[in-house]
Amino acid sequence: NNIVREVLGFILILGILYFAMSSVLVLAMRTDTYWRAVISDSMKHEDESWREYFEERGYDPSQFPLQGGFERGDMLVTQGVDSVTEISVGDVIVVDRGEPYPLVHRVVDIRNEDGEARLTTKGDRNKSPDTSLVRPEQIIGKVIFVIPELGHLSLWYQGV
Repeated sequence: NNIVREVLGFILILGILYFAMSSVLVLAMRTDTYWRAVISDSMKHEDESWREYFEERGYDPSQFPLQGGFERGDMLVTQGVDSVTEISVGDVIVVDRGEPYPLVHRVVDIRNEDGEARLTTKGDRNKSPDTSLVRPEQIIGKVIFVIPELGHLSLWYQGV
């Protein structure tokens, strides 16, 4: 009887800690989706073609974040942005396209179209940029950290 009570108390404490930490992380990361599992290999690096793409366009990718790329099953830590001015060419952003899963690709171009910013993205493994431009309101945030392999459990749980 005491063991059951102790286990239930421990589970209750873990639940309270989880929700408290989640609230703190939502505030600190400026987004309610501060982590997510990678579901595709569009950002996986098998060669240096992603780097060459930027060099051919006059950029120095040695200063870009996430130069090692990431792959299916990795966990991404995302920080929200208040404005497109916080995003640069080379940053990896998370985009809500109105589909079940958001797009996570690298920014290859930022331009002004009819007085509003539009971003072009591309998966590092893909040959060509994405065809649809990203509007500021579609941006969930930018990826600031990758934890390899940690997302497999989440993918399994979601059945993805």
